[in-house]
Amino acid sequence: MKSLLLVFLSCAQLLSSQDVDSVARVTFLAFGDVNLGRTVGQRILRGDVDYPFEKIRDTLGAADFVFVNLESQLSDQGGQTEDPKSNVIFCGPPVAAGSLRRSHINVVSTANNHAFDYGLKGLIETISFLRSEGIQFAGTSADSTGNFPTAIVEKHGIRIGIAAYTQFVNGSAQWEGHISIFDTQRVKFEIDDLKKKTDFVVASYHGGKEYADVPDARTQSDMRSLIDAGADIVFGHHAHVPQGIEEYRHKLIFSSLGNFVFLQSPYWSRRSYGVELLFERLMEKTSLARVRLVPVRAGYQPSHDLNSDELTKLMRRVQSLSNVQIETRGSMFLVRVPSFTSREEQ
Repeated sequence: MKSLLLVFLSCAQLLSSQDVDSVARVTFLAFGDVNLGRTVGQRILRGDVDYPFEKIRDTLGAADFVFVNLESQLSDQGGQTEDPKSNVIFCGPPVAAGSLRRSHINVVSTANNHAFDYGLKGLIETISFLRSEGIQFAGTSADSTGNFPTAIVEKHGIRIGIAAYTQFVNGSAQWEGHISIFDTQRVKFEIDDLKKKTDFVVASYHGGKEYADVPDARTQSDMRSLIDAGADIVFGHHAHVPQGIEEYRHKLIFSSLGNFVFLQSPYWSRRSYGVELLFERLMEKTSLARVRLVPVRAGYQPSHDLNSDELTKLMRRVQSLSNVQIETRGSMFLVRVPSFTSREEQ
Protein backbone atom coordinates (compact mmCIF):
# COMPACT_ATOMS: atom_id res chain seq x y z
CA MET A 1 0.00 0.00 0.00
CA LYS A 2 2.84 2.36 0.90
CA SER A 3 4.61 1.70 -2.43
CA LEU A 4 1.38 2.32 -4.35
CA LEU A 5 0.93 5.62 -2.53
CA LEU A 6 4.48 6.65 -3.36
CA VAL A 7 3.92 5.79 -7.02
CA PHE A 8 0.68 7.78 -7.05
CA LEU A 9 2.34 10.80 -5.47
CA SER A 10 5.25 10.60 -7.89
CA CYS A 11 2.90 10.53 -10.88
CA ALA A 12 0.89 13.46 -9.53
CA GLN A 13 4.05 15.45 -8.92
CA LEU A 14 5.28 14.64 -12.43
CA LEU A 15 2.01 15.74 -14.00
CA SER A 16 2.05 18.94 -11.96
CA SER A 17 5.63 19.63 -12.98
CA GLN A 18 4.87 19.02 -16.63
CA ASP A 19 1.85 21.28 -16.46
CA VAL A 20 3.88 24.12 -14.94
CA ASP A 21 6.70 23.63 -17.43
CA SER A 22 4.46 23.45 -20.48
CA VAL A 23 2.14 26.41 -19.85
CA ALA A 24 3.62 29.81 -19.03
CA ARG A 25 1.36 32.71 -18.05
CA VAL A 26 2.12 36.42 -17.89
CA THR A 27 -0.19 39.30 -16.94
CA PHE A 28 0.21 42.78 -18.45
CA LEU A 29 -1.83 45.49 -16.73
CA ALA A 30 -2.42 48.90 -18.35
CA PHE A 31 -3.97 52.05 -16.92
CA GLY A 32 -4.50 55.58 -18.23
CA ASP A 33 -3.13 59.05 -17.54
CA VAL A 34 -0.79 59.60 -14.59
CA ASN A 35 0.06 63.14 -13.42
CA LEU A 36 2.66 63.14 -10.64
CA GLY A 37 2.81 66.95 -10.60
CA ARG A 38 0.56 69.60 -9.07
CA THR A 39 -0.91 68.54 -5.69
CA VAL A 40 0.33 64.95 -5.95
CA GLY A 41 3.86 66.19 -6.59
CA GLN A 42 3.75 68.35 -3.48
CA ARG A 43 2.67 65.38 -1.36
CA ILE A 44 5.58 63.37 -2.76
CA LEU A 45 8.00 66.22 -2.06
CA ARG A 46 6.83 66.26 1.57
CA GLY A 47 8.00 62.66 1.89
CA ASP A 48 4.82 60.73 1.11
CA VAL A 49 6.41 58.86 -1.79
CA ASP A 50 3.79 56.10 -1.83
CA TYR A 51 0.84 58.52 -1.79
CA PRO A 52 -0.43 58.30 -5.42
CA PHE A 53 -0.66 54.49 -5.67
CA GLU A 54 -1.21 53.63 -2.02
CA LYS A 55 -4.82 52.45 -2.41
CA ILE A 56 -4.20 50.32 -5.49
CA ARG A 57 -0.75 48.88 -4.81
CA ASP A 58 -2.03 45.32 -4.30
CA THR A 59 -3.62 45.31 -7.76
CA LEU A 60 -0.44 46.64 -9.36
CA GLY A 61 1.75 44.24 -7.43
CA ALA A 62 -0.25 41.21 -8.57
CA ALA A 63 0.60 41.79 -12.25
CA ASP A 64 3.85 40.78 -13.91
CA PHE A 65 4.05 44.06 -15.82
CA VAL A 66 2.26 47.36 -15.27
CA PHE A 67 2.06 50.10 -17.91
CA VAL A 68 0.74 53.67 -17.58
CA ASN A 69 0.80 56.86 -19.61
CA LEU A 70 3.14 59.19 -17.68
CA GLU A 71 1.46 62.52 -18.36
CA SER A 72 3.97 64.62 -16.41
CA GLN A 73 7.69 65.11 -16.77
CA LEU A 74 9.86 64.23 -13.76
CA SER A 75 12.16 67.19 -13.21
CA ASP A 76 13.98 69.10 -10.48
CA GLN A 77 12.34 72.52 -10.59
CA GLY A 78 13.37 73.67 -7.14
CA GLY A 79 10.22 72.36 -5.48
CA GLN A 80 7.84 73.57 -8.18
CA THR A 81 5.35 71.02 -9.51
CA GLU A 82 3.10 73.47 -11.37
CA ASP A 83 3.91 76.64 -13.25
CA PRO A 84 2.62 79.59 -11.18
CA LYS A 85 1.40 81.28 -14.35
CA SER A 86 -0.29 78.25 -15.97
CA ASN A 87 -1.92 75.21 -14.38
CA VAL A 88 -1.54 73.25 -17.63
CA ILE A 89 2.23 73.18 -17.18
CA PHE A 90 3.30 70.75 -14.48
CA CYS A 91 5.89 68.14 -13.53
CA GLY A 92 6.54 65.51 -10.92
CA PRO A 93 9.63 65.77 -8.69
CA PRO A 94 12.62 63.46 -9.28
CA VAL A 95 11.70 61.17 -6.39
CA ALA A 96 8.36 60.43 -8.13
CA ALA A 97 10.23 57.89 -10.26
CA GLY A 98 10.58 55.97 -7.01
CA SER A 99 6.82 56.24 -6.49
CA LEU A 100 6.36 54.38 -9.77
CA ARG A 101 8.91 51.67 -8.98
CA ARG A 102 7.70 51.08 -5.42
CA SER A 103 4.19 50.58 -6.81
CA HIS A 104 5.39 47.93 -9.32
CA ILE A 105 4.95 50.13 -12.40
CA ASN A 106 7.76 49.05 -14.70
CA VAL A 107 7.02 50.53 -18.13
CA VAL A 108 5.55 53.91 -19.17
CA SER A 109 4.77 55.99 -22.21
CA THR A 110 6.45 59.40 -22.20
CA ALA A 111 4.96 60.48 -25.55
CA ASN A 112 2.16 62.95 -24.84
CA ASN A 113 1.33 66.63 -25.08
CA HIS A 114 2.98 67.42 -21.72
CA ALA A 115 6.28 65.77 -22.63
CA PHE A 116 7.99 69.17 -23.07
CA ASP A 117 6.31 71.22 -20.34
CA TYR A 118 9.65 72.14 -18.74
CA GLY A 119 11.63 71.97 -21.94
CA LEU A 120 14.58 69.81 -22.90
CA LYS A 121 15.92 69.87 -19.34
CA GLY A 122 12.72 68.28 -18.09
CA LEU A 123 12.64 65.73 -20.90
CA ILE A 124 16.23 64.59 -20.33
CA GLU A 125 15.77 64.47 -16.56
CA THR A 126 12.60 62.40 -16.94
CA ILE A 127 14.53 59.81 -18.94
CA SER A 128 17.38 59.83 -16.44
CA PHE A 129 15.18 59.46 -13.35
CA LEU A 130 13.16 56.64 -14.92
CA ARG A 131 16.34 54.78 -15.86
CA SER A 132 17.75 55.22 -12.37
CA GLU A 133 14.74 53.33 -11.01
CA GLY A 134 14.85 50.63 -13.68
CA ILE A 135 11.61 51.77 -15.33
CA GLN A 136 11.42 51.26 -19.07
CA PHE A 137 9.87 53.96 -21.25
CA ALA A 138 8.85 54.53 -24.84
CA GLY A 139 8.23 57.67 -26.86
CA THR A 140 10.95 60.22 -26.04
CA SER A 141 14.66 60.55 -26.81
CA ALA A 142 17.37 62.60 -25.12
CA ASP A 143 19.03 63.31 -28.46
CA SER A 144 17.37 64.88 -31.50
CA THR A 145 17.99 62.18 -34.10
CA GLY A 146 14.31 61.27 -34.39
CA ASN A 147 14.99 57.69 -33.28
CA PHE A 148 12.75 56.80 -30.36
CA PRO A 149 13.20 53.93 -27.94
CA THR A 150 10.66 51.18 -27.69
CA ALA A 151 10.43 48.94 -24.64
CA ILE A 152 10.48 45.15 -24.34
CA VAL A 153 9.42 43.27 -21.22
CA GLU A 154 9.92 39.53 -20.88
CA LYS A 155 9.01 36.76 -18.46
CA HIS A 156 8.70 32.99 -18.87
CA GLY A 157 9.85 33.34 -22.46
CA ILE A 158 6.93 35.65 -23.33
CA ARG A 159 8.14 38.93 -24.86
CA ILE A 160 5.90 42.00 -25.10
CA GLY A 161 6.99 45.09 -27.02
CA ILE A 162 5.72 48.61 -26.32
CA ALA A 163 5.81 51.57 -28.71
CA ALA A 164 4.40 55.04 -27.96
CA TYR A 165 3.19 57.96 -30.06
CA THR A 166 1.48 61.30 -29.56
CA GLN A 167 -0.63 63.32 -31.97
CA PHE A 168 0.71 66.68 -30.75
CA VAL A 169 2.87 68.41 -28.12
CA ASN A 170 2.23 71.64 -26.21
CA GLY A 171 4.59 74.56 -26.67
CA SER A 172 7.37 75.43 -29.09
CA ALA A 173 8.87 73.35 -31.89
CA GLN A 174 12.12 72.85 -29.95
CA TRP A 175 10.89 69.39 -29.01
CA GLU A 176 11.15 68.14 -32.61
CA GLY A 177 13.26 65.01 -32.81
CA HIS A 178 12.87 64.37 -29.07
CA ILE A 179 9.21 63.29 -28.90
CA SER A 180 7.59 60.53 -30.92
CA ILE A 181 4.97 62.29 -33.04
CA PHE A 182 2.71 59.88 -34.89
CA ASP A 183 3.97 59.34 -38.43
CA THR A 184 2.60 56.51 -40.55
CA GLN A 185 5.90 55.64 -42.22
CA ARG A 186 7.96 55.63 -39.04
CA VAL A 187 5.23 53.70 -37.22
CA LYS A 188 5.41 50.92 -39.79
CA PHE A 189 9.20 50.70 -39.52
CA GLU A 190 9.28 50.74 -35.70
CA ILE A 191 6.48 48.26 -35.15
CA ASP A 192 7.77 45.93 -37.84
CA ASP A 193 11.15 45.92 -36.09
CA LEU A 194 9.50 45.33 -32.71
CA LYS A 195 7.48 42.41 -34.10
CA LYS A 196 10.69 40.60 -35.03
CA LYS A 197 11.86 40.72 -31.40
CA THR A 198 8.65 39.97 -29.52
CA ASP A 199 5.54 37.79 -29.34
CA PHE A 200 3.06 40.67 -29.01
CA VAL A 201 3.23 44.40 -29.65
CA VAL A 202 1.36 46.99 -27.58
CA ALA A 203 1.08 50.52 -28.96
CA SER A 204 0.23 53.60 -26.90
CA TYR A 205 -1.43 56.50 -28.71
CA HIS A 206 -2.01 59.94 -27.19
CA GLY A 207 -4.43 62.18 -29.06
CA GLY A 208 -7.96 63.21 -29.88
CA LYS A 209 -10.31 65.54 -28.04
CA GLU A 210 -10.57 65.87 -24.29
CA TYR A 211 -13.77 64.55 -22.64
CA ALA A 212 -15.14 63.20 -25.94
CA ASP A 213 -17.23 60.03 -25.81
CA VAL A 214 -15.71 58.68 -29.01
CA PRO A 215 -12.45 59.33 -30.87
CA ASP A 216 -12.61 61.75 -33.77
CA ALA A 217 -12.01 60.55 -37.33
CA ARG A 218 -8.28 61.35 -37.36
CA THR A 219 -7.63 59.67 -34.02
CA GLN A 220 -9.54 56.54 -34.99
CA SER A 221 -7.66 56.39 -38.30
CA ASP A 222 -4.29 56.74 -36.55
CA MET A 223 -5.08 54.00 -34.04
CA ARG A 224 -6.24 51.69 -36.79
CA SER A 225 -3.01 52.47 -38.65
CA LEU A 226 -1.12 51.11 -35.66
CA ILE A 227 -2.96 47.82 -36.07
CA ASP A 228 -2.34 47.91 -39.83
CA ALA A 229 1.37 48.33 -39.06
CA GLY A 230 1.38 45.19 -36.93
CA ALA A 231 0.41 46.16 -33.39
CA ASP A 232 -1.72 43.61 -31.54
CA ILE A 233 -3.21 45.95 -28.92
CA VAL A 234 -3.64 49.75 -28.93
CA PHE A 235 -4.22 51.80 -25.79
CA GLY A 236 -5.51 55.34 -26.30
CA HIS A 237 -4.95 58.33 -24.00
CA HIS A 238 -5.68 62.07 -23.66
CA ALA A 239 -9.49 62.06 -23.67
CA HIS A 240 -9.35 61.79 -19.84
CA VAL A 241 -12.59 59.77 -19.93
CA PRO A 242 -13.23 56.09 -20.70
CA GLN A 243 -14.15 55.36 -24.29
CA GLY A 244 -15.12 52.15 -26.05
CA ILE A 245 -13.27 49.09 -27.31
CA GLU A 246 -13.01 48.33 -31.00
CA GLU A 247 -12.19 44.99 -32.54
CA TYR A 248 -10.38 45.82 -35.76
CA ARG A 249 -8.82 43.17 -37.99
CA HIS A 250 -9.09 40.66 -35.10
CA LYS A 251 -7.09 42.98 -32.82
CA LEU A 252 -8.24 45.28 -30.01
CA ILE A 253 -8.20 49.08 -29.76
CA PHE A 254 -9.02 50.61 -26.37
CA SER A 255 -9.81 54.12 -27.58
CA SER A 256 -9.20 55.78 -24.21
CA LEU A 257 -8.32 54.36 -20.80
CA GLY A 258 -9.27 57.68 -19.22
CA ASN A 259 -7.60 58.98 -16.07
CA PHE A 260 -5.71 57.09 -13.39
CA VAL A 261 -3.69 59.46 -11.17
CA PHE A 262 -5.39 62.63 -12.34
CA LEU A 263 -8.10 64.73 -10.70
CA GLN A 264 -10.54 66.62 -12.93
CA SER A 265 -14.15 67.72 -12.56
CA PRO A 266 -16.30 65.89 -15.18
CA TYR A 267 -18.07 62.78 -13.91
CA TRP A 268 -16.38 60.36 -16.32
CA SER A 269 -12.93 61.86 -15.72
CA ARG A 270 -13.14 60.30 -12.24
CA ARG A 271 -14.32 56.82 -13.26
CA SER A 272 -12.59 54.57 -15.74
CA TYR A 273 -10.95 51.20 -16.21
CA GLY A 274 -7.62 49.49 -16.68
CA VAL A 275 -7.00 46.44 -18.85
CA GLU A 276 -5.39 43.19 -17.75
CA LEU A 277 -4.03 41.05 -20.58
CA LEU A 278 -3.31 37.41 -19.78
CA PHE A 279 -0.79 35.85 -22.16
CA GLU A 280 -0.14 32.12 -22.29
CA ARG A 281 2.71 30.22 -23.91
CA LEU A 282 2.26 26.55 -24.73
CA MET A 283 4.55 24.48 -26.96
CA GLU A 284 6.27 27.56 -28.42
CA LYS A 285 2.92 29.18 -29.22
CA THR A 286 1.94 32.39 -27.44
CA SER A 287 -1.68 33.51 -27.28
CA LEU A 288 -3.84 36.14 -25.62
CA ALA A 289 -5.94 34.00 -23.30
CA ARG A 290 -8.01 36.62 -21.47
CA VAL A 291 -8.80 40.34 -21.45
CA ARG A 292 -10.19 41.67 -18.19
CA LEU A 293 -11.41 45.20 -17.46
CA VAL A 294 -10.37 46.61 -14.07
CA PRO A 295 -12.74 49.40 -12.92
CA VAL A 296 -11.09 52.28 -11.08
CA ARG A 297 -11.96 55.54 -9.39
CA ALA A 298 -9.45 58.06 -10.74
CA GLY A 299 -7.98 60.93 -8.74
CA TYR A 300 -5.00 61.85 -6.61
CA GLN A 301 -5.17 58.31 -5.17
CA PRO A 302 -6.90 55.90 -7.56
CA SER A 303 -8.82 53.05 -5.97
CA HIS A 304 -11.41 50.39 -6.68
CA ASP A 305 -13.92 52.20 -4.48
CA LEU A 306 -16.85 52.22 -6.91
CA ASN A 307 -20.32 51.26 -5.72
CA SER A 308 -22.59 48.90 -7.65
CA ASP A 309 -24.46 51.72 -9.40
CA GLU A 310 -21.21 53.29 -10.57
CA LEU A 311 -19.91 49.94 -11.83
CA THR A 312 -23.13 49.31 -13.73
CA LYS A 313 -23.05 52.77 -15.34
CA LEU A 314 -19.39 52.39 -16.25
CA MET A 315 -19.82 49.01 -17.94
CA ARG A 316 -22.97 50.15 -19.74
CA ARG A 317 -21.09 53.16 -21.05
CA VAL A 318 -18.13 51.13 -22.31
CA GLN A 319 -20.40 48.48 -23.84
CA SER A 320 -22.52 51.08 -25.64
CA LEU A 321 -19.39 52.58 -27.20
CA SER A 322 -17.84 49.23 -28.21
CA ASN A 323 -18.23 46.66 -30.97
CA VAL A 324 -17.05 43.82 -28.70
CA GLN A 325 -19.00 41.90 -26.09
CA ILE A 326 -18.24 42.57 -22.41
CA GLU A 327 -19.24 39.65 -20.18
CA THR A 328 -19.75 39.75 -16.42
CA ARG A 329 -18.51 36.67 -14.58
CA GLY A 330 -18.85 37.09 -10.86
CA SER A 331 -16.87 40.22 -10.03
CA MET A 332 -14.91 40.14 -13.31
CA PHE A 333 -15.62 42.04 -16.52
CA LEU A 334 -14.22 40.12 -19.48
CA VAL A 335 -13.85 41.18 -23.09
CA ARG A 336 -14.55 38.47 -25.63
CA VAL A 337 -11.11 37.83 -27.10
CA PRO A 338 -10.74 37.90 -30.90
CA SER A 339 -9.13 34.92 -32.61
CA PHE A 340 -5.55 36.15 -32.24
CA THR A 341 -2.91 34.10 -33.98
CA SER A 342 0.57 33.58 -32.61
CA ARG A 343 3.54 35.23 -34.26
CA GLU A 344 4.71 31.81 -35.50
CA GLU A 345 1.47 31.37 -37.46
CA GLN A 346 1.46 34.80 -39.09
